[in-house]
Amino acid sequence: MKKTLTFSTLGLVLFLASCNQATPQTTNLTPPTTSPSSGSINTGAETLSPLGIASATSMSVGQTRQFNVTVNGTAPTPGQLVWTSTSTSVVTVTQSGLATALTPGSATVRAALASNPGAYIDFPVTVNATTPVTTTPTTSFAQRVLELTNAARAQARTCGTTSYAATTPLAYNPLLEQAAQGHASDMAGKTYFSHTSQDGRTFAQRITATGYTWRTVAENIAAGQATPESVVSGWLQSPGHCANIMNPALRELGVGYAYNGNSTYRHYWVQDFGAR
Repeated sequence: MKKTLTFSTLGLVLFLASCNQATPQTTNLTPPTTSPSSGSINTGAETLSPLGIASATSMSVGQTRQFNVTVNGTAPTPGQLVWTSTSTSVVTVTQSGLATALTPGSATVRAALASNPGAYIDFPVTVNATTPVTTTPTTSFAQRVLELTNAARAQARTCGTTSYAATTPLAYNPLLEQAAQGHASDMAGKTYFSHTSQDGRTFAQRITATGYTWRTVAENIAAGQATPESVVSGWLQSPGHCANIMNPALRELGVGYAYNGNSTYRHYWVQDFGAR
């Protein structure tokens, strides 16, 4: 009997409720659409060396990644697959397909049929060293928004009906700034206000396009506020925006600001949050 194996890689996605207000200041936290790797191999018991190779995967030290393989279109039964790594000092993998990056280097994670080890799918993995981004905002407005946001995170507060403890400051990330500034400039230049670009891209797609590899992302936007103080104050008074600011799972921030005196609101602000 032939068996078909297919696979996909899945990342963690943040789910939060969106706020809904009459003022032009909204939060859209719809999880981004991802395009997992996919493929298949067909094998029979008499075949000794069939193989499938997935797209290469990059991970950072300390990161985990779930690899999923189906057998004949269904989830494998316990013990039906054997998961191995060619270098357990670089990446380990459990028998459920959960890989953990340990040290920089390259390794191959393999899922093979227990009944026919010659039928397998390989996942090439490159593990990169974690290098903290030490950067600062490129504008004084972005710097001030970062300062005010981290000052808010340093104090416990209630966002709507949800209480948040004080949490760690956000690091500034130039790729998140690139996504945020691009969207702020686009909204100001084309006179619209939305988390969705006029070309149809979501905030997650804009962030991904910069090369930022993320586990969790979120976005705050605002329009009409003339100063960093007024925009951050407004976000903190809105449950959805406040939740993004206080969320301890979000570790990095990029800020965008654009002005167009001929546009509807003149001032346009974007906060893009992420965690890797």
